[in-house]
Amino acid sequence: MEVVYILAILLWVVFFSIQGMYLIMGLKQTKKDTTVRKDLTERKMSILVPAYNEEKVLASCFTGFKNLDYKNFELIIINDGSSDNSMKLLHDLLDLKEVDLEPKNKLTYNSITNTYVSVTYPNVKVLDKLNGGKADALNAGADYALGEIIITLDADSILQKNALIHVNEAMEDPNVLAGGGMVHVGQMYQQSKPSFKGKGLVRYQLSDYMLSFYVKRFVQSKLGVVSVVSGAFGAFRAFALYEIGGYKKTVGEDMEITLNVQKLIKNVYKKGKLVFIPKAECYTEVPDNYGDLKKQRIRWQKGFLDSLMIYRKRRKRDLGFKLVFFIFLDSLLPGYIGIVTTFLLAWSIITGKLLGLTAALLAATAVMQILQRMGAYAVSKKYGYAYSKMDYIRIFLFSVVELVTYRLLDMYFFIYGSIAFVFQRNHKWNKMERSGDVFIYANDIVYTKPGILTNTLPLQEAATTITVSGNPVVSSK
Repeated sequence: MEVVYILAILLWVVFFSIQGMYLIMGLKQTKKDTTVRKDLTERKMSILVPAYNEEKVLASCFTGFKNLDYKNFELIIINDGSSDNSMKLLHDLLDLKEVDLEPKNKLTYNSITNTYVSVTYPNVKVLDKLNGGKADALNAGADYALGEIIITLDADSILQKNALIHVNEAMEDPNVLAGGGMVHVGQMYQQSKPSFKGKGLVRYQLSDYMLSFYVKRFVQSKLGVVSVVSGAFGAFRAFALYEIGGYKKTVGEDMEITLNVQKLIKNVYKKGKLVFIPKAECYTEVPDNYGDLKKQRIRWQKGFLDSLMIYRKRRKRDLGFKLVFFIFLDSLLPGYIGIVTTFLLAWSIITGKLLGLTAALLAATAVMQILQRMGAYAVSKKYGYAYSKMDYIRIFLFSVVELVTYRLLDMYFFIYGSIAFVFQRNHKWNKMERSGDVFIYANDIVYTKPGILTNTLPLQEAATTITVSGNPVVSSK
């Protein structure tokens, strides 16, 4: 047992060092930056929104496009065989006209049944296709895209008005092949201002997102070891996306394509970069109940393992030792540490041996995790997301409480997802139910006969209420 304990302490030292590095680099190397570069030439961008039974959120998602302060883009909504009223909503919202659109025939995907262009918004296209899953829908959209930059966005995500400007700025560096934006928890914003009031389960996810993006993703970008460009908001050079063959049909298509881009960088474009773009922001809906959160997090774990299995035979040659080693340290080690620590704590309590040392290790870990979370909120302030003094007190107290409550779910999802990956042969998408409750704009705009899609509105001047057949579909009330 002493050997196990020594090994556990060594693993803990490595884990603690990595987490300390995240905190120090995240605080030291991030700088206050709220600048908006509107002086740059706008690259043509194609925004892909895959949609399967998304009638509850498509309207609010469209509000983000209405509000964009960027003109040179097209929006492609891919209806992936929805069985709800998604297509009816799109017809009513966009005034669609059936038009023959030409694909590039560079990628494979299920058959397209119809292609449409909006009469009201000529830069909005809709592809109606047979159901094939998210990866299949994204490949279809990319094959019809005309932009040199392809943006992938979840249907429940709402772009911040300057998001594409910041992506355009990042792409000024010709070596950047792909990048991920900052994903905010939409339920925690009231009239575009951050707040720490809400359900405990949602606040737990808010702190998780803040740490994962503002600290961890930032540091990973600096070190060149980004392993996931979030499916909620990603940007890719079109030629790179085509060169790697688009998305593969996996549970974790966002991680798989990220690793595929990393493979392209290692083996073809030696100076290529995959970066985090913190000023390019979107707001997404996260699960607000345990059932949907469980589905999501187990899918994430299964997708992570599935992606690693794809590259298992040639992982060092395809991805490089640095990336593979960092994936182990950052993604697998914390799960193992949680399991081992829980076991050792139980053993120490039962036997009375090394109880003091175990308690000290747990206390040090708790302090580090609280500091990381507070550090993440400090970084968010540098990018214009400051909370009230009372909210910072709430954040600190919640960070303490969640250690013995919500954070225990992390270990459960890690174990359950890993076991499910091994024993469940049919890895389903397990799509969560949308509530359509995310609104980041203050006032309602009722779409009757909309103007130009690129007509920009101030960030706090727009939200959406859309009426279809006399029934309100989405409202900010």
